Amino acid sequence: MNEKTKQGKVMAVKITDICISCGACIDECPVEAIVDDSENPTGADIYYVYADKCVECVGHHSSPACMEACPTEGCIVLGA
Repeated sequence: MNEKTKQGKVMAVKITDICISCGACIDECPVEAIVDDSENPTGADIYYVYADKCVECVGHHSSPACMEACPTEGCIVLGA
């Protein structure tokens, strides 16, 4: 079961369309919630975060590790 915020929303980060598909985020995700563009269920040519798996690194890191690892500013955002 995924952790939830106080507002009852599923916690998750989102990868935006400025993703350069470098792979830095995939290696950092402790719950394997991120897939590459070939496995993106939306068909978009960017990496994808499964919101039902993402825990924003709560219990693993002090902040989302994918955001820290991503070299593209603004590519990964909170609150999918």
